[in-house]
Amino acid sequence: MKTTIDLPDDLVTEIKIEAARQHRKLNDLVPELLRDGLHAQRLPSQGRAADGRTWLDAWIELGRTATTGLPAHPTATEVLAADRDRLERAP
Repeated sequence: MKTTIDLPDDLVTEIKIEAARQHRKLNDLVPELLRDGLHAQRLPSQGRAADGRTWLDAWIELGRTATTGLPAHPTATEVLAADRDRLERAP
């Protein structure tokens, strides 16, 4: 379908530069850019900084829940320190 829309000159320039860089026609690139833009709006904002903190908090809470009630084990740091001490004492 053909349609006419008004775009800012600087945006058209960017699109033309990108089309030339990719050796593609505007008619091929513009629909792809529009689809990608629509798709990105529908996705949850996993990579955004504000949601990153929420994701990290949820992940930490999941770890706490998963380890609740398990017998205590040495941490990785404690295991490495013990190995280092053992190796340093070796003849």
